[in-house]
Amino acid sequence: MIKGNKIFSKLILGIFLASSAGIVLPEKASAAVPRLGGQDRYETSAKVSQDGWDTSEYVVLASGENYPDALCAAPLAKKYSAPILLTASKTLDVNTKNEITRLKAKHVIEIGGTASISADIENELKGMGLVTERIGGQDRFETSVKVAEALKPFTSAVVTSAYGFADSLSIAPVAASENMPILLTGAGSLPDAVKNYIDANKTSIESSYVIGGSGVISDNVLAQLPSAERVSGQNRFDTNLNVLTYFKDKIKFDNNIYVVQADGPTGNEFADALSASALAAKTASPVILTYNSVNIGIENFLKSNAAETVKVTAIGGTAAVPESIVSSLQDLLTGNGGNSGSGGSGGSQSDYDVFNSVLGKLKTIDISDNSSLNNTQKEIISDTITSMGKYVADENYDYKQDAPGIEALYNSLSSEEKAAFQTAIINSGVTISEGYTLKDKFGL
Repeated sequence: MIKGNKIFSKLILGIFLASSAGIVLPEKASAAVPRLGGQDRYETSAKVSQDGWDTSEYVVLASGENYPDALCAAPLAKKYSAPILLTASKTLDVNTKNEITRLKAKHVIEIGGTASISADIENELKGMGLVTERIGGQDRFETSVKVAEALKPFTSAVVTSAYGFADSLSIAPVAASENMPILLTGAGSLPDAVKNYIDANKTSIESSYVIGGSGVISDNVLAQLPSAERVSGQNRFDTNLNVLTYFKDKIKFDNNIYVVQADGPTGNEFADALSASALAAKTASPVILTYNSVNIGIENFLKSNAAETVKVTAIGGTAAVPESIVSSLQDLLTGNGGNSGSGGSGGSQSDYDVFNSVLGKLKTIDISDNSSLNNTQKEIISDTITSMGKYVADENYDYKQDAPGIEALYNSLSSEEKAAFQTAIINSGVTISEGYTLKDKFGL
């Protein structure tokens, strides 16, 4: 934990000077990047299914529009050796319909009530000669309980927030591989449906895992769970790393690594990761959450734990997972890349990927006339955008030459101005690990 304003200020200075740029990234060219992606989330889910299943008697059908009911679907899919296919709520997506036919499926398990998957869709499935089963409750909490009922017997359960998807998707492949249901909760208290279910099954539920920090699931909830352990990080990407670390004995790092988008401008970027969770669970493979780059801590973890022969595959289109992410991660794991220093006037591939991550985040900082930031703070952001933009356009550009001027501007701020500036940086989503890495790259 960072203690003291002085240490914190130095850290944020390092984060800002090394990583603060907010421009739209050009796609970095890369040849033959393995990818399972379509024109939209529904076609992507079909592509994922095609990669993992020649045929399947069962299909798990989940909403591609809203995540709550879908979050608990992966363990059920694993139980039935089934893919997870997505659909719009009112009309059966044509890609999904065609994939069900290709799989020669006989049973479709619908997750959620008719608001998630309409009665019209269910009737269409029945008209295709399929046997349908709907698992859904009055709300997202009861739905997660009903899915848990369908997974019996089990001895461990996972509890995640019902109001965010990232933590559930981090744990989904592990939960599925280990036949652990994913029960949903609010932040401050355990919902009645979940509490009553756990109380009624305390003799069989020997342990539980809370995924996410106390801000999303309080210690009060933790205290109501049997033999509960919390696995969390400072953000969704650090939580993803800590899930991989905690459960690494349950995960295989010698076959596939699936890279998915787990953040973005809409806050609804759950679908590709959900589809991937069923595929990853087949071989107990990890799913890596990204937003424009791979967390440096995850890179280091994979370098230490993954086999050189592992295959890195993007889930979704290039707008969701840029090709540079997959190619650089594959190079890192096969020994062709790495986190070496930049040297010379340019930088390494790792520089590009770290900047790739923070650029999109810091572009969200308001530097318009209506911004609460003052002119000097805005100038720091603007100058850094210019410097990083030049590097992204041409990796031979020496972005380090701009750092002293940016640092001087920052040092001219008062303590209060620095604190406000730090808050803006943190709120943009820059991670502590990104800050340390970029600080090191800049030598500040």
